Amino acid sequence: MKIKASKNVIAPATQIVVSGIVLFVLYRYLYDNLGVAQIGVWSLVLAATSVSRIGDLGLSAGVVKFVAQALGRNDEQRAVDIVQTVVLSLGIFMAVILAIGYPLFSMILGYLIPEQSIQIALDILPYAVTSLWIMIIVGVLTGALDGCMRLDLRSLITALSHVVFLGVTIYLVPEYGLRGVAIAQLIQSVGLLVLLWWALKQQLRQLPIFPNQWKFSVLKDMFHYGLNFQIITVMNMLFDPMVKALLSKFGGLEILGVYEMANGLILKCRAIIIEANRVMVPSIAKLGGGDREKARQMFTTAYNLNFYASIFFYGLSGIFATTICILWLGHYQVTFIYFVLMLNVGWFANTIIGPAYFSNLGSGKLKPIMIAHAIIGMGSFILSMLFGSLYGGFGVVGGAVIGLISGSIFLLLEYFVSAGYRWTRIIIPQGMAGFLIFAVALIVSANGIAGVFIETELIIGLALTCALVLAVALYSHPVRKALMKSE
Repeated sequence: MKIKASKNVIAPATQIVVSGIVLFVLYRYLYDNLGVAQIGVWSLVLAATSVSRIGDLGLSAGVVKFVAQALGRNDEQRAVDIVQTVVLSLGIFMAVILAIGYPLFSMILGYLIPEQSIQIALDILPYAVTSLWIMIIVGVLTGALDGCMRLDLRSLITALSHVVFLGVTIYLVPEYGLRGVAIAQLIQSVGLLVLLWWALKQQLRQLPIFPNQWKFSVLKDMFHYGLNFQIITVMNMLFDPMVKALLSKFGGLEILGVYEMANGLILKCRAIIIEANRVMVPSIAKLGGGDREKARQMFTTAYNLNFYASIFFYGLSGIFATTICILWLGHYQVTFIYFVLMLNVGWFANTIIGPAYFSNLGSGKLKPIMIAHAIIGMGSFILSMLFGSLYGGFGVVGGAVIGLISGSIFLLLEYFVSAGYRWTRIIIPQGMAGFLIFAVALIVSANGIAGVFIETELIIGLALTCALVLAVALYSHPVRKALMKSE
């Protein structure tokens, strides 16, 4: 089974590009109109409320696999039952969890946020909680569309929602401030819910206008997979909210705001590649473990393409770190640049494991993923606490990056061993070691030399030159032709 550059790969990448542009414009607008400290407040509110996703029980993640399996057996009614049962279960259960957890969110924010900013955080908390509840249901619908192999529809609707979110935010912020951002997010969530349900109904014709069927047998079948995945979710939650909480404690809201912008930038680059790999989950689920050789071929091609693309995209994000800083923040800020470069390394290591991660999800092998997330979560927490107490915000991010790399490499090596690969030969695909070193050299050159320039034009010109050199090297690399033939 060959990985093709189809609509299910191109459309998600296009969605990420659109959302990346929206992110750039949005944060520059908020930076100019509200200040970086309020961006930090917004980040903490979202991080605090996201902890309640523990109540998801991993069911929304299991929808992709189980819907794909049902459709692979031509059982559309089963797919419809899965969607309705999970939507009703999570809709009711999460409403109760969020209602109970609301006072706890207020207490957490009171502990993490300085007194002068507490009222702003409490003002936007109801909107954030409601948006989160809706987005949990939205996660079920996006998973179902992925299971139907319609990542293109999901991506188109999501991209449209990002544009609407930006427009509504710009309209509301002058009058409502940070609360306008929260209102805009709520409007975006409701729009996504309606449009995704409509799109899913076009794929599953038996799906009613409103969910009205709940089957215990469906929930029982999904529970084991969902429970294991929920352990992964809990471990994953130790990472992002923990990093933000420790940054607020050891660095302050402004450092947190800078981190939020830097991390958002890198995650958009990561998402372009990760979303293209996501199609492996329904593809491998449909195989049902019956053709190991096809699954192996799919992984090998995906891993080589993934590694190749990761060098290019992370190379570009690193090369343009200083340029983006000046264009986005309006001035040279060493903290932002260092955060971008540090996170670039951590998320690169996490991105190259994408094919292993999604292959395990598709085949239902969740134990290695659980261990990897435990390493990431616990390792990041311990190291960020230690380094944060010594070096402040930079120490927190450094500890998080080391934890992220450690867990990611574990998962990759475990997959190679279990699949029978000789990992010493494949961890860096043949012919790509030199390309990786060359990309790192360009990143160091672009940012190192840019630091001595004053004129913005020279900094941009240097970055563009390094990017062009990287693109030429990418195109000229002999691996490109081999990979293109294997698509």
